[in-house]
Amino acid sequence: MCKKVGIAVLAIVLGLIVVKRTWVGGHIRLHWNKFRTWAKNQVTPEQEIARLKMELKNLEKEDDKQFDRVAVLDVEVKKMERQVEKLRKGLTAEKVRLRELQANLAGKKFIEYRGEEYSRDDLRKDALAYDRASRVIESKTKALASRKKHLALEKRKLGELKTVREEMAAELERLETALIEERQAQAENECCVDDSSYRKIRKDMEALKDRLEVLKTKRELKGEFKPVKATRNKEQDAKAEKILENLSKDDNKASD
Repeated sequence: MCKKVGIAVLAIVLGLIVVKRTWVGGHIRLHWNKFRTWAKNQVTPEQEIARLKMELKNLEKEDDKQFDRVAVLDVEVKKMERQVEKLRKGLTAEKVRLRELQANLAGKKFIEYRGEEYSRDDLRKDALAYDRASRVIESKTKALASRKKHLALEKRKLGELKTVREEMAAELERLETALIEERQAQAENECCVDDSSYRKIRKDMEALKDRLEVLKTKRELKGEFKPVKATRNKEQDAKAEKILENLSKDDNKASD
């Protein structure tokens, strides 16, 4: 059964790879991108602002977890500081004790110490223990310094995250205010008197005026090119007869 499931999964994966690198896969990706763009355009600015506010809240919750982690680290560092300080005090006291014992054992094999016999060998053993304790404290001191450095870095990061989040929240508030103002401006424009009908009638009137002007011009043009009827002019007739008479006189003179 598991083998069959594995084969089926492998076939699906191979099919997706083949589709991805083919003409069909290209068109699938194209339509998917178009769908994503369409879906994104369906989201109103108000909805997008609400989503971003939610995301900022989620970031704040995540940052709160970071604060918990850094707080735990801070407590651990302070605890290490107390432990190292306690070890240092104990080592200092042991150093004083060993010096006192060394002075008391000078030239002696044994001394009475705290009701018991204390020898040079015991002093050597305690000296070696002191050295081991000293190296342990040195190691813990270095570890403490490293943890302090890490804690300071984490605290700075927390401060930076908080600052960035507050800046983003302020910017989001500015965007929301700008959107409210834009919506108000749109509402005011929608409430204004619509004079589009007046503009349409004005345009029709101008068109009618042009038509009337064309009719007038056409009429005038027809009148300008109308044939003129010949009218008799008595003065012109008399003038013409006079010319003809003179011509006749000229012809008679020529014949004589």
